[in-house]
Amino acid sequence: MIIIKTFEEIENLDNISEALKEELKNYFREIAKVIVGEAWQSYKLDEVGSIVVIEKADTIEILDKLGLINCGKTIPEILPEFAEKVIVDEIEMLRIVWVFGDSNGISMYCPVGKFGEKFDAWILDFLIE
Repeated sequence: MIIIKTFEEIENLDNISEALKEELKNYFREIAKVIVGEAWQSYKLDEVGSIVVIEKADTIEILDKLGLINCGKTIPEILPEFAEKVIVDEIEMLRIVWVFGDSNGISMYCPVGKFGEKFDAWILDFLIE
């Protein structure tokens, strides 16, 4: 799992594809510009929540570490605000946004199918086009 809080962290990632890096940069810019305008590049996501990238070796248990699921479960107990499908490097990914409280949460990127058919069927209820 990769946890991102700054634009610089995205720029320094060397274990992801250039296409995913560009997707993350664009998404970070989108979030930060709304909050701080032109000073977006120096913004830290601490007040709104991190961007999380699920890595190849991660399993559904990673959602337990994020506080979204209890061990042994296949469906999160916390409902997401929404999910979107994005295509990165010809791979269909989900960008799922969970909000904890008023404005803090996480935005998570994971490949479709990463957490199994049951998870994929469940997340469809939160998918926006």
